[in-house]
Amino acid sequence: MHPSDKMAQIMEDFSKRSAEYDAEIVRIVPNYERMLDVAVSSLPFNGDAEIKVVDLGTGTGMLAWRVKRRFPRCHLLCVDMTEGMLAVAKERFGPGHEVEYLNKDFYHLDLPPEQDAVVSSLALHHLITDEDKKDFYRKVKECLRPGGVFVNADAVLSSDEWMEELYMQRWQEFMAISMKRSDIDSILERFHREDSLPQLLDQLRWLSEVGFAKVDIVWKDHMGAVVWARH
Repeated sequence: MHPSDKMAQIMEDFSKRSAEYDAEIVRIVPNYERMLDVAVSSLPFNGDAEIKVVDLGTGTGMLAWRVKRRFPRCHLLCVDMTEGMLAVAKERFGPGHEVEYLNKDFYHLDLPPEQDAVVSSLALHHLITDEDKKDFYRKVKECLRPGGVFVNADAVLSSDEWMEELYMQRWQEFMAISMKRSDIDSILERFHREDSLPQLLDQLRWLSEVGFAKVDIVWKDHMGAVVWARH
């Protein structure tokens, strides 16, 4: 499938799910809110700092809202390819906040320069190939000022087949707490159709190869990870 066709398919899917996304995601992703809180807590700035932050794949704004709550004076750019998701994010923030919104997919996105931080949650795995991901990490690094950070909270693959099977087993056990088997099967089908997860060790290596000076893993639980990189 051509990248533009696959991205269009993903956009259509998220457009349909924007209204129920917040209620759905906490039943699908283990430790979802914990993962977002850890990502925001790893931003190395004072709470009153007037920093510039880009949120990639904003969705309904759950990560962006946490960033704005911790850094109320920050300038925040929320990027998402789905108008419906951004509409929910706008409702979450309401008027009176220094927040901009940009409706773009990752393949057609030009990032603004001199950013203090770029954050993302459960979004960059939609970049299709390994080279796409590595090229995009380079674009992120180039938009950051020296000392700026990139924080990516996302799902990852293990480098070991047995461990990867364990990841999938634990994920399904979590979903089974609140979902019927047919719903779980639908989510797994969508996962295999739309998502292109990187191996965690590959992701760390790519970040170093594109020029990030320091790379770390802030948090990890099975297939969920918060990866941190400093320009």
